[in-house]
Amino acid sequence: MKLIQKNLLKGTREFELLDDEVRVRIKAPFKSKELSVPLAILNPEPEIAGSQLHFHSRVKCGPLLSLYLNKPNEKEFNAFVDAVKEKALKEFNVFAGME
Repeated sequence: MKLIQKNLLKGTREFELLDDEVRVRIKAPFKSKELSVPLAILNPEPEIAGSQLHFHSRVKCGPLLSLYLNKPNEKEFNAFVDAVKEKALKEFNVFAGME
């Protein structure tokens, strides 16, 4: 599952939900970056701050994933967030031996 968010000034963010991680590709006007975030370390309950939704690590060291609220549209955004929440909880339970 993919979510692509575009911002005229900040560029494009592409989030791809894989089996055990979220792969992030950021393409800004003068740079690009790619990283992956393991689902097992994500807190499945995101926080809203301003116009963004943040997924923090389970130890609250800061946001690991930041999404623009309701971009590209509310339906796609909510489906992606719900899928990340579900997979993050599942991966943590597998990691902790609870599943």
